[in-house]
Parts: sequence; C-alpha cells; structure tokens
Amino acid sequence: MKRINSWVVVATTVMAVVIPLHAPGQEDGKQVVPPNALLTTPVGGLERTQATASIVPVSGQGFASALRVKIAASAPDSNVTQLTIRSAAAVKKGDAMLASLFVRGSSADGKMPGQTMLLFERATSPWTKSVSQGIGTPKRRESWKRVLIPFTAAEDYAPGEAMLSLRFAFGAQTIEVGGLSLVDYGSTKSVAALQELAATENALGKVSAALHLSETRQTMLGLGGNFCQPRYGATEPMDAVGRYTLENLRVAHARIGIPLNNWAPEPGVYKDEAQSRAALLQMQEMARRKIPIVGSVWEGPLWMLGGAREQSGRTLAPAKYADCIEAIGRFLVTARDKYGATVEYFSFNEPDYGVNFKFTPQQMAAFIRQAGPRFQAMGLKTKFLIGDTANGNNFVDYVQPLLNDAHIRTYLGPLAFHCWDALSTPDARYAQIAEIGRKAGRPVWCTEAGHDAALWTKPDPWKSWDNALNTATAYEKTVRLTGAGLMDYWTYQNNYPIVQPDGKQEYPVFSIVRQMENVFAAQSKIAATTSENEDLHIVASAGPRAGQFAVLLINPVGAGSVALTGLPPNAAVMVVESTARQQGRRERKTADAMGRLTVAVPTRSVVSVESAVGRPPRK
Repeated sequence: MKRINSWVVVATTVMAVVIPLHAPGQEDGKQVVPPNALLTTPVGGLERTQATASIVPVSGQGFASALRVKIAASAPDSNVTQLTIRSAAAVKKGDAMLASLFVRGSSADGKMPGQTMLLFERATSPWTKSVSQGIGTPKRRESWKRVLIPFTAAEDYAPGEAMLSLRFAFGAQTIEVGGLSLVDYGSTKSVAALQELAATENALGKVSAALHLSETRQTMLGLGGNFCQPRYGATEPMDAVGRYTLENLRVAHARIGIPLNNWAPEPGVYKDEAQSRAALLQMQEMARRKIPIVGSVWEGPLWMLGGAREQSGRTLAPAKYADCIEAIGRFLVTARDKYGATVEYFSFNEPDYGVNFKFTPQQMAAFIRQAGPRFQAMGLKTKFLIGDTANGNNFVDYVQPLLNDAHIRTYLGPLAFHCWDALSTPDARYAQIAEIGRKAGRPVWCTEAGHDAALWTKPDPWKSWDNALNTATAYEKTVRLTGAGLMDYWTYQNNYPIVQPDGKQEYPVFSIVRQMENVFAAQSKIAATTSENEDLHIVASAGPRAGQFAVLLINPVGAGSVALTGLPPNAAVMVVESTARQQGRRERKTADAMGRLTVAVPTRSVVSVESAVGRPPRK
C-alpha cells in the first residue's frame, strides 16, 4: 500500500443507462468540456497502435455522429492511444460531477466487448485523478450503451487545468463513442443523488444467470488481511480494529509489515523493541491462531537505503544487498526462535513502484540469488513472493523475467499482486494473471485487496456504502479473472478500517467482508458462471463439502431480479442481502426440483446465495 501517491485514483461504479441524451436535472449544472469536443479533438498516439480515428454518422440516437477508433496493435499501456479534452470551465474541489457517454464496439475478432477508460484529471504532473473508470461495450456490437459516471472533483481547477481523457489502447478492437458530456453540479446535487438518478434510470430488470458447479478453477485459501500498523510507527501489536477483526472474522492469512528501519538502526545492530517488537508480537499471535504469515518490508533504514524517510522509488545499492539480507534474515530467525512464528513468505512491498524499495525484475532476481542461499544457511524455509506489485496491470510484465530465471526458481513462492486498479483495468489484462499462474504452476495471491489506493485522502470514506460496494466489486473481479486464491484486505487494523477505530461499531464494508467469507470459504473452488447481462457481477464457489455452494451477485445499477439455474435440486439456501440502507438481511429459500431459484437484487446491492448446510459457524 502506498500512503502518498504521485497521482490519485478514485474509482467509481459504472452505471450503464439507455435514456435520453440529457439526463433529468442536467440543466442545473454547467458543461465542463466544450460541445462537440469529442468530434473535433484529435486522438493522440494513433501510430503507436497502428490505429485510425474517424467520425461516423449515427442514426436512431440523440447524437448524429460518433468517434470511431480502430486499434490494430497491442500496447504496454492504455494511454498510448488517448483522446484528451481540456476543461473549459472552472471546477471546485468537492463538486458533484457527472460524466456521460454512449459506447459500442468489440474486439477485432468480435468475440469480446470493446474497452475504453474515462478519466478526469489534472492536465499536468502530478496528474491528480478525480475518476478513472474502465468501460466495456455491450455484448452485441451493434447496440449502444449509455454510461453514467458520478464522481467528486478531487481538486480546484481553473479552466484548462484539467482534462477529460478517453483511453483506447486495450488491444485490437474497434470502439465508437458518442454523446460525451461532463456536467459540474457544484453543490446543487450530491454524488449520492446522481448515483440514485443513474440507478433509477437504469433498472437491472429480469436477468438470467447460470451456475456451473462442476466446472471449477482455483482453490481458495480464503480471506485474510494486512496487519501493518507497527510498520507505520505503532508500538502496540494490536489496536482495537485489529482485535475486533481477529475475534469476529475467519482470518485465513496475515500479511505483516516488518519495520526494518527500526529493527536495524545501524549496520549490524538489531533491536527487538518498540515497533519491531510490536510486529514480532503480531507474528506470535498469528502463530498461536495457526494463521499463515507473509512478512513484507516497506521502509528501510537510511544508512541502508538512503534518501529521505518514506520516500518512494529508492534503489538499494548492490553493495548493500548483503547487509539488507542479513537484517531481514535476523528478523525472521528472531520471529521463529524467540516468538515461535514461522514466516512462510517474504516480499518487498510494491517493488515495481518502489514503496519504498524499488527493484527492476533483474535487480530483484539478483537480490534473491544472494538472499536465497543465505536464508537457507540460517535455517529459514522462507521463500519470496513473486511480484507483490502495486497493481494487476503491471504484474505480468514484472514477474515474467523472475519466472524465467532458473537460478532463483527454488526460492520462489506464490505469485502476488495488489488489486487497487481492479475497477479500472480491462478484464483481459486481469485474465492474463490467471494464465501466467497456470503456466507457472503457482498459486496467485492478492496481498493487498482494495479498490482505491487514495481512499484515505477523502473525508471519512470508511462508513460509506460506496466503499462497501466497490470493495465487493474489486473482490469479485479479482477472484473471478485472476485466479487469486487469497485476498488480503488492506487493512484489518485502523488503516482503511472496517470498523470504527474504537472497535465498537462496524462499517458497511465489514458486513460485506463477512458475506464474502462464505462465498470464498477456505478449500472451496471457484466455479464457472454465465450471465446474460454485463451489468450484473457474479462469481460462485463449490465446496469445500459435497453439495456445498455459494454465489455472489453484485448489482451496481437499479433494482432487478436474477433467475439462477444450476443449483442442486431442491437446495435449501440462505439469501443474504446488503444495501446502503441495511446490511446482512437474511432470508431462507429453496430451489425448485430443477435447481432454479429467483432472487431479488435491490438497487446498488450485494446479494449472496449460500447453501444452508455445511457452513462454518460464526465466532
């Protein structure tokens, strides 16, 4: 997790709508981008993806022309081919904004939906983003889909200081965009009201979805969490949030921050006190509870890493590798011999981004080549996570050189990444993570699970339903597409907390995590699903016991119902429903003799359907 970013991402849930061109109430706001800017602004970077851009006529819609972009070649980043429109009006921090556009298209082979991404961001460094949202086209390439994206302005912008961007470099595809607008409602409307507007105008309606419980994929280790407050300076192992999560959740895994800067204040000096002792006591507690542990390093001592404290992007000099390895090894030995805690895996946090140690894949391989034998000589069985990257988009390119290095293979453990970009990265990119896991024959772990790496900069976001809904969406997409068998929430302490800091009141996201614990239960297998509606997010599991199953349904739009098929005949189930107004409402139901069951999914809701027998008891 990065506490300070060079840019800020606020991901929101896409609202796909088929309504008149001007949404009700739009007259109350002001247009932020010039009229027809979509059709008059050149698309940049066409040559880099062998792309073409043209204006095409449109009939039967509220707009007469659309921008068509045809991408012929892949690119490493989605912004290689991009349309950027400068703002024409001033925007104030905190203003309620509504972006709207129509999209249609498909991949070049016609088998997959087209992809684009909409952003509203500062037009110069540090490119502060108010929104960054991936958008998929309808399954039928000839159909238009309207997308409404409500968000809050992250900063003040004078005219021309911000830009609305559309990214197109998502592989070979043709995509058309029409009716683009960005309206600033200031304080006359709230983002919540705009979300309600989008949901009202776009009811999910009746949707059919099928479970294929015999077609299974990865086995789940379960849901875990990060316990990293000593890394941030705490001298007590557990705060009230940490104690509450350990007592009230089925914690399947723990990622613990190793405060290397406190542990090794001078070369060859190791201090089991203050923050270091707090982290070691955390490990001791996890070992007592038989919870597996990953130890990760963020900050290093200045004598080792140089630069300024908490400065991202610092590179460890090769001459310091041995000192660093020795310090880490001594900490792991102390955890084992003094505190009875075995640390199964180790990582540097987000080494691709450099929070705070930055390694290229080649540098990381060189470090592991030196560290692996030294760990073994110290009697340690600890192996290295492969990657532990800042997001999923960077993951494949970062880990491939490590997997190709035969000299370090014996020292490597699971593949690991963070899913902060889950709501904005195309599905195909996340699916590549599963593919590389299958080819490497290694489990895939998400060691920081969340949806917005800058959520902590917003005013009191933890108690919001948006946070809960987006967390569920990030978990669903990550597990379904990447093959992740472990999701470690950031964090199970008072940092992105899921209960109030005093541990006395649960936030909505706590209820969602508990709801997902049954869907992603330890030793269950993720099962295949199909749905006729791209707005409905669905993931299912089978097991771990015979006949046991669960399905998670996330509805980011208006109310509807889902007709499920593929359940065991006459299965007794518990339907758990969570909305902004109430979380965890439970109702018993029974599937019919054909394994069919219809479930209501309210506006912007998370609904799970769980087999009524065989679930682990709650604490």
